[in-house]
Amino acid sequence: MAFLIALLICPSAMAAEKSAADGYQGEYSEKSSEPAQLVLLDRPAIENFYAQRNGEPVWLKGNRLNKRAALLIKAIQNSWTHGLNPETYHWNRIFEITGAKASAGKRLPLKQETIMFFELMLTDSFVRYVRDLSGMRIDAQSLEMEASHWRQRLDTQTVLSLLNDESDFEGLLIRVQPQGATYKALQSELKTLLKKWQDDPEAQLEPIRISGALSPGKSHPEVPKLRRRLGLSEPSKKENSLIYDSKLEQAVKKFQAEKGLKDDGVIGSKTLYSLNQNLLDKIDQVIINLERLRWMPSESASKLVMVNLPSATLWALEDGQVKLEMPVIVGRPKRATLSFRTEITGVRFNPDWTVPPTIQKEDILPKLIDDPGYLVDKGMEIYDGYGKDAQTLDPMTTDWAAMTPGEYKTLRLVQIPGAQNPLGRIRILMPNKHNIYLHDTNDRKLFGRSDRAQSSGCIRLQDPEKLANFILSEREGWSDGQLKKYLENKKTKDIMIPHHVPVYLLYYTAWIGPEGQVVFGEDIYSRDKKLFQELEKINGIFIPNLHNSLVANAAD
Repeated sequence: MAFLIALLICPSAMAAEKSAADGYQGEYSEKSSEPAQLVLLDRPAIENFYAQRNGEPVWLKGNRLNKRAALLIKAIQNSWTHGLNPETYHWNRIFEITGAKASAGKRLPLKQETIMFFELMLTDSFVRYVRDLSGMRIDAQSLEMEASHWRQRLDTQTVLSLLNDESDFEGLLIRVQPQGATYKALQSELKTLLKKWQDDPEAQLEPIRISGALSPGKSHPEVPKLRRRLGLSEPSKKENSLIYDSKLEQAVKKFQAEKGLKDDGVIGSKTLYSLNQNLLDKIDQVIINLERLRWMPSESASKLVMVNLPSATLWALEDGQVKLEMPVIVGRPKRATLSFRTEITGVRFNPDWTVPPTIQKEDILPKLIDDPGYLVDKGMEIYDGYGKDAQTLDPMTTDWAAMTPGEYKTLRLVQIPGAQNPLGRIRILMPNKHNIYLHDTNDRKLFGRSDRAQSSGCIRLQDPEKLANFILSEREGWSDGQLKKYLENKKTKDIMIPHHVPVYLLYYTAWIGPEGQVVFGEDIYSRDKKLFQELEKINGIFIPNLHNSLVANAAD
């Protein structure tokens, strides 16, 4: 296979290394069936790989495909089921050569030199495919995320080293993709949605337009459209056609339950969002969430806490099993909670609250100008500076209206522990530069709402005592009695844990509901839209035609 190495080291035979987005450039000549140009993702790494193999091919035996090649080609053909674009992995060229049925032993009707190019093309396809499955395809900074918190793609050399194991290539292709139940459920949902869309590509939903919330018993001009959407017939009496009656209420409740929504029959923003989703919207949403699921790194810790922001739900896991689930309150859209990973180091009982700069500037200062006694009423103290020697100021004698932005910036507002403290009686210690944490609350009325994006960025817990016990059980001899003792003491106290617990603030707008169904949530912070735009830039969004070469013969 000396010719194979020659192809790699000859600059005139192979284009220089380019980025992943460049993909395959050039066409096969109709007369010669030879490639005019093939761009490798990482030419030096591939050159070194074949040099170490003394030019021995990976995918071909003579002019025939081996079993490994057949498995790779099938994986590339099915890559759309991961929300990936098969064209990124040279699918069009591969299909032109092999046809849809690329079985082991199949003879390739190509000249010797073209066979060598085909060998290199499959290697490059393998590298690109495995890299895309292994982590973030998008620059984390473009999404206002920190790359170090999320799984990054394997480098080319690492991917190529996987080919050194000759024993189980089929298992390798499975191991490089996420193994969780949600990922598999979304793959299945993608196939189902594509089938529905291809059966009726012109089907589009006429939007139901309701301002505010519509409750049972009310009248609204969109009620007939709502009935049609849920498959109900019109009432026998025409004068009742605009009334949200009991039959429609039951249908709405059933719909809400199926979508993982609060099944109260009230048509609010989340129910309306689900009612108005088109198939293509859902297809895009599945692709986006498959992408995000590939960013989740493996965790070796026995305990793990996860918060999904769009569903406003927290899960505490131990040894892979859910031990605790609760609704939470997350940041409202104008003060969105960021997605990141950090570690829980302990629990603070009876915390004080240092007011974040944004809340201090936008919420509290305007109130102080109108009412200097506001801080006194709320049990808050004000300091000129952040050091231990910072001077305490009297809010009643301070001219708040005359204070400059520079002077105001140096102030520190602190709310003492107590009934008025918005952190409640428990704060979970999780150091991070964003000043976002999990905490109790003195205002519990929001937990019953479907729309729980209501905070200023931090995450309020419905049952902080249960989460505190879950975390502090890391301490030998910890008991619920100790927790109650610290709460009743009413003094601020930090209890640290010997082994930190990873915590992830995630953004999944599609997840598995209580009945195992896929639930489509609202893009509360427009992050789906941003990710979609970034994926489009790299040709990363692909919706196949069910009757083309990609899907017609694809494996289930």
